[in-house]
Amino acid sequence: MQKSSLGNIWNRYRESKRWWSIVLDFLFLVLILAMLIPATRKPLSAFVVRNTLLSPRESSKTIFLDEADWNFRLVDYQGNVTDLSQLHGKPIVLNYWATWCPPCIAELPSIQRLYNLYHDKVHFVFISNEEPEDVIRFMQKRHYELPLYAIAGPVPETFETSTIPTTFLISKGGRLVLYKTGAAKWDSKKMIRLMDKLISEN
Repeated sequence: MQKSSLGNIWNRYRESKRWWSIVLDFLFLVLILAMLIPATRKPLSAFVVRNTLLSPRESSKTIFLDEADWNFRLVDYQGNVTDLSQLHGKPIVLNYWATWCPPCIAELPSIQRLYNLYHDKVHFVFISNEEPEDVIRFMQKRHYELPLYAIAGPVPETFETSTIPTTFLISKGGRLVLYKTGAAKWDSKKMIRLMDKLISEN
C-alpha cells in the first residue's frame, strides 16, 4: 500500500515537471545533502564561493601607515622575526586567513596566481593563528607556496579585524590602497593593472 502510494506521488511529480526541471530538483537535493555532511560541507562551500568571486576595489579613503603600523611584528615559519618596516620599499599584500575557512580556501588559487606573477616585486604576508604544522600540511597537500607568518606582537589598530579572510594592499610609500574583508578574485585584470601601477610608482 505504501509502495503504491509512493509510486503515485512519483508519477504525479513526473507528469507535472519537464525533464530538465526534474534534473534541477535532484541536483538541488544532492547539494542540500552534501551541505549537511561535514566532510563535504567545507570543500563545497569553497567551490561555490570560488565561482562567485569578484575583483576587489581600491579604497576611496587616503590612509597612510603611521609608525605604530610599521612596527607590526611578525614571525615566519622558520622562526625569523621581522616587522612591517623591514618590508618598506615594495608594495605589500597582507592577508589574514585560516585552513578551516571556506572563503579563505576559495580565494587561495587566485592569490597563488597573483603571488606567482609578483613574488619578486611585491612582499606577500599570509598570517594565520593556527599551529604551523597544520598550516604547512594544508599548503603542501594543495601545492600552495606562499610566505607564511604568525603574529609576534601587538596588532596595530589599522590591522585589527574580526573577519577572515581580510586583505590589505599597501603601496611602497605606505598608503593603504585596499582593505578587503571577505574573499575576492585576486588575479583579475583590474587587480593586475593596480599591482603594475603600484610597482611602477617611485
